[in-house]
Amino acid sequence: MRYCWSMEMDHADPRPAYQRVADDLRHAITTGTYHPGDQLPTLAELTTRYGIAVMTARDAIRQLVTEGLVISRQGKGAYVLRQPSPDESITLSELLDLLHQLSRSVDDLTDRMTAVEQTLADHQNSIAAPQQPADG
Repeated sequence: MRYCWSMEMDHADPRPAYQRVADDLRHAITTGTYHPGDQLPTLAELTTRYGIAVMTARDAIRQLVTEGLVISRQGKGAYVLRQPSPDESITLSELLDLLHQLSRSVDDLTDRMTAVEQTLADHQNSIAAPQQPADG
C-alpha cells in the first residue's frame, strides 16, 4: 500500500483540515502516487498521519468523492477512480477557497466603508451643530 506522507498539517493555514488533507491526497493522485484502482490510506491511517479526527478524514475522502476522483464504500475503503485531467485548471476546493477569500474581502471592505461613512457623518454633524459659547 502506498502512503501519501508529503503533508504535515500547517495550523497557520486558514483552510479547514479536511480540505488540506483532500488537497494533499488530490496532489498524490495527480502526481501518480496513486493510480486509478489504487486504494487510498484508510481512515485510521489518515487520522494517524495527519493527527486529525476520523470525521475530518471522512470529510476529506467525501470531498474527493464529490469531485469524482474517488469512490468510497463503507467497510471497503476509498479507491481512485481517475486522475484529474490537465484541463481541470482549478479544483472545486480551490474555487471554494477563492470564493471564501472574496467573501471575507467584501465583508472587510463593507466594515471599512461603514466606518468611513460614520466618521464622515460625525464630522458633518459637528460642523452643522450650533457652536455653544464656552463659559468662562
